[in-house]
Amino acid sequence: MKKISPLFKIIALAVFSILIFSFSIDKKENDTKLVGIWKGFEKDAQIEGVEKHWIQQRFADGTYMIMFTAKEDCEVQTFTEKGKWWTENGKFYESPSSSKDIDVYSYQVNGEESVEFKSIKLLGKDNNTYTFSDYRLDLK
Repeated sequence: MKKISPLFKIIALAVFSILIFSFSIDKKENDTKLVGIWKGFEKDAQIEGVEKHWIQQRFADGTYMIMFTAKEDCEVQTFTEKGKWWTENGKFYESPSSSKDIDVYSYQVNGEESVEFKSIKLLGKDNNTYTFSDYRLDLK
């Protein structure tokens, strides 16, 4: 039976280690602390004169659904959005089914009750001016 040379063993171990390391970097994940039903509110944050309310459900499989209500000049509109979400390298990503653009946020989980978001990219463009908070509706 042939013996495997020590040099071959070292090279094989190094290649295996590099492959494992490269697959673990940039791994998409779903921060389980963000799964559940959340509500939020903002006024004048994205559009001057517009007040928005929402209820969002983030599912463990990485999908989401949001119901928005927007009020401007005493007129109320409602609409829904669904898509995919994930977290990666400490950032939150949201990709609506109706768009190719991915919104990117930094986020901070505050206990089990709230999450603060700050935009990095919105609608495919750099934007660090939009902030909002989500508040958990389904406290355990």
